[in-house]
Amino acid sequence: MVRKTGMYTHRIILLTLASVCFLTRAIAADHVATFSGLPKGDELQMTFTTSGCFHYASYELTFRHPAETTVNIVQIEPEWSQNPSNHITLGELSLTKADVEGLDRLLQFYRSGPGKGCTTVDKISISQHHDGKITATEQFIDGSCSYDRKELTRITALVDKLTKKK
Repeated sequence: MVRKTGMYTHRIILLTLASVCFLTRAIAADHVATFSGLPKGDELQMTFTTSGCFHYASYELTFRHPAETTVNIVQIEPEWSQNPSNHITLGELSLTKADVEGLDRLLQFYRSGPGKGCTTVDKISISQHHDGKITATEQFIDGSCSYDRKELTRITALVDKLTKKK
């Protein structure tokens, strides 16, 4: 009987490991495309919120890749503002190759699970859309105080570029 129990236990362990591998692959398939690898016709929609001791800002960004990669940025005012419509369109920005490469590195950085411990916390929700349907979604929280990493294209830098353009 001991031998049979051991055999059944072994099968259960193998089935459990196979299930974990399958689930891991399923989770990996849910990653959104990189900014440089975004298929034509697809778009990445991102909600980016940053808050800290002395600031709060929230934005909706839509990245498209027709002939060149563009981003449309909308600022979301806090609900308590006097503005009757809390979504303010800031405009559209054509991204350079360096911007796109930096966004790919930013996405890789977010996926690495940045640390915590900073009073400034960025919350990022990003989804990939194809033919009006969501094909993948990812969410990140960055409390790492890593704003000195020059190789990354920060979302706040895109907003700054757009507001300086006006």
